[in-house]
Formats: sequence, C-alpha cells, structure tokens
Amino acid sequence: MDYYYYFHYLMIIIIINSLSVFCQEQSQREYRELITEQIIFLPKYYQVFNHTDLPVVKNELSITLKINIIKHEYNGYYHTIFYKGNTSDNQTPSLWLRATEPVPLVRCSTTSNIRTGFELDDYEFRITQWYHIAYTISDPDKRMNLYIDGKWVGSYSLRIIQNEFIIFNDEPLYIGKNPHSASNDGFFGLISNFRYYNFRLSHEEVLKDYSGEDPTIINDDDSGTTSNFILVIVSYFLGMITLAGGYILRNSINRRQYQTID
Repeated sequence: MDYYYYFHYLMIIIIINSLSVFCQEQSQREYRELITEQIIFLPKYYQVFNHTDLPVVKNELSITLKINIIKHEYNGYYHTIFYKGNTSDNQTPSLWLRATEPVPLVRCSTTSNIRTGFELDDYEFRITQWYHIAYTISDPDKRMNLYIDGKWVGSYSLRIIQNEFIIFNDEPLYIGKNPHSASNDGFFGLISNFRYYNFRLSHEEVLKDYSGEDPTIINDDDSGTTSNFILVIVSYFLGMITLAGGYILRNSINRRQYQTID
C-alpha cells in the first residue's frame, strides 16, 4: 500500500478546507442600511422591519446609527430608540432613553434575565445635536458594548459565563417604538444611516462606520484578516514543501531498493 498518495490527498483536503473556511468567514460579514437619509421620528411615528429583511444573525450583531434628539419630554416611560422583538420576554437588542432625561439605556435578553444591560448615568445627550451610536453584542464574548461618536463609553459582561446565554430572536425590528407597550413611548428626533450588522464590530470597525466607511470591506490594514490570510498561505506552502519532501524521500528509498536488488 502506497501511503504517500493517501498523505498527498489528506494535505489537499486540509488546504482546501482552510481556504473555504477563510472565504466563508469573510462572506458571512454583511449588513443592511435600513435608513439612509434623515427621517423624523415622533412618539406616534415609527418604522418596522421584518426579521426576514435583515442579515442572518447567528450569535452576535451590531447596530449603528446617527441620531439627533430634538425634544425630550417626561411621560412616565422610557423612550425607545430601537427594539427587536414583539414581547417583553425578548428584547435583543434594544436601546432606550431614560424617561426623565436623554440618558442612553442598553438592553438585551439572556437566559437568566430578560432585561440585562446598563445605563450611562454620567452621560446625557444634548438636544438638537447629532451623535453617532454603535451598539455591539456577542454571545461568544458574553458582552455588549456602546460607542458614541467613535468612543467606547460603556459595556456589560455576563457574569455566569458557562450557564448564561444571550437570547436572539426572529421577530421584527422596531425603530422608535416599544411594540408591547400601549403608550406613546417613542422619541422626538431624527435618525439617519441606520445599519444592522450580522457580526460584532470591533472598535476599529466602529471608527470606520463613524467616518462613513464600510467595515465589511477588507483593507490591507485589517490585521486580523491579514493574519488569517497569511496563516492560510503559510499552511499551503508548508504543505507543498512537506509533499515535495515526501516525494523526494520516497524516490530515494525506491532507488536504494532497486540498487539492493541489483
């Protein structure tokens, strides 16, 4: 039995699988811009996007948007910026403003708490001023982050890592409305460039989105992607060197066997 050929085919399979995994990881990173131009939102005016209209999410996502709060009035309820889900049992992801002042409140639902998140007590949006917001959440990282104007301003990490999971849902995304509330709990302001990503944006990618670039476009400066690509290439050449060495060694052994027989 010639084990060299089996080894040859095994190396080819490993290399092809490595390349396919690399390409698959890149193709899965996508987003949809749900709102591009400025749209005004009122407590009674909101927008709804079906789950099937959004990029497929596995276990992490990101939402970025530009917002300008024109007026903030107390009405006894939190003001909803966006909310994904039809019930209070699942609100991953959701972003609110405190009822008394425009302070951001970040929420998601987990297996241990349907209202997991944090408030930025020391941060308050100014009225009639534009802000860029980035909300990222990841179950593998057990964490959600909030960025404002490209700066990392808050985060929350799950405490029971092994037994607590973030719950994602296949329900609609509401912008400017809490669907299970009968009150007018929306907000009064403008939103533009609302993007829904199916992966967690890194801080560098948040800065790209903030500057108007597309984080899904691969650049030479993307160290993570570049290192993965280099790893695949190195594995390929090492495999070829191994195959060539095995071939030379095999021929050398065969020649010695022929010489011994002669």
